[in-house]
Amino acid sequence: MTREEWQILSDRDPRYDGQLFCGLKGPKVVCNVSCALRNREITGVTVFYSVEEAMRQGYSPCCRCRPDRPGWKGAKQELVLAAQRYIEQHSAEKFSLQALSGALYVNGSYLLRTFRENTGNTLLWYHNHMRCEKAKQYLQQSEITISQAGEMAGFTSSSHFSRIFKKMTGVTPTVYRRAYFEQTV
Repeated sequence: MTREEWQILSDRDPRYDGQLFCGLKGPKVVCNVSCALRNREITGVTVFYSVEEAMRQGYSPCCRCRPDRPGWKGAKQELVLAAQRYIEQHSAEKFSLQALSGALYVNGSYLLRTFRENTGNTLLWYHNHMRCEKAKQYLQQSEITISQAGEMAGFTSSSHFSRIFKKMTGVTPTVYRRAYFEQTV
């Protein structure tokens, strides 16, 4: 291993992810350069230029940084996507952190923190956003009343629906519906 390669590995420089790979000799694990899995000692590290090369020598891909999945954004990003899918499928139900974290097999506090760090929004905000998106679709159908649209989107009362819809979109459901039908005429 050259001095430059060691410097890149010890700095955990993410610019080299996908170009260089760090093989940890003890556990026989290969990681991306930026992976923070373990402390690295120069005697316990091997440099690889491909994951396949490391695997041929008996190394397993790191389960944290997944160097064998080039487009992988990380475990936290996968958790966020799973939470979003769950909320989209259950948006008409009352929001429950306990149910969501239970379905994803993670601690509720960890889920809240991870979601906020990765999206900039809270889980409840996303839940309300999904409800409002569904409500917009219902409001575009003239045979459905405004209160029915709110109820079908999962809101328990018309006043709550109106308040959240205005907070999320900037207009009331009535104004949204009027504007939609004026555009289509």
